[in-house]
Amino acid sequence: MAKNDRESLVTRFDVAWKGLESDLKHRWMKQTGGGSGQQQTAFSLLAWAREQKLLTTDQERFLDRCRSVRNAYAHVSFEGYSGPVASPPKEIVERLERILGALRHPRKVGDIATRASTCLPTTPLREALQTMHRGDFSQLPYEDEQRGWLLVTREQVGRWAEAKAEADGMVLLDLSVAVSELADHPEVGPVRPRNVAASATLTSALAELEAALHRPDDAEGGYPLVLVTGKGGAAPVQVLAVDDLPRAYQELGMIW
Repeated sequence: MAKNDRESLVTRFDVAWKGLESDLKHRWMKQTGGGSGQQQTAFSLLAWAREQKLLTTDQERFLDRCRSVRNAYAHVSFEGYSGPVASPPKEIVERLERILGALRHPRKVGDIATRASTCLPTTPLREALQTMHRGDFSQLPYEDEQRGWLLVTREQVGRWAEAKAEADGMVLLDLSVAVSELADHPEVGPVRPRNVAASATLTSALAELEAALHRPDDAEGGYPLVLVTGKGGAAPVQVLAVDDLPRAYQELGMIW
């Protein structure tokens, strides 16, 4: 690599890193008022940004690695040479720049999430399963008057069938029951998805989805899907699911 190219990459890296630090410090000062006068390090700023869902866990890890090698790109001069000790790979610089861009101009999850098919609490289970089959998805959201947004899922139907089975394994299922009956069954229970507003940032919604992926599907908040809802009954219901991860990561500059 030519010297000018190396220096250009080092300059771009340094500009992007300083911009990132400055942006996070400004946000931290604005939210905390500067805390108790404690000086924030780059490491602690990255951890704070992740906790505030300004960065995803993956972004924080990547940026922390950038922090640890930043000094290697220092400029040195001696007889016969003047330039950086080392230069960052082009891919690293471009990813850093994309993450900074996504931080400064955050996308809303409502711009990325997929419009969802929904049903009613009174929808017959047979009809809900047919809708899932036609759409090739494994869940259907519905809004319960007392419990808010719930999901009827294929896995929930399986647990309901198991609960209904006789000792000899035989089971006769009434698929005309309302989907809400599965949530009411004491051995099955409701499936409550994580829920964010359509105006939430993509980063915060992605953090919710990543958190769900680290919990069992049948645990509270463990179903691998984030429900995106707007204000008013006419607002569309959307979902951010595992299939949306590649596009979401691309929007956040995490993949190219």
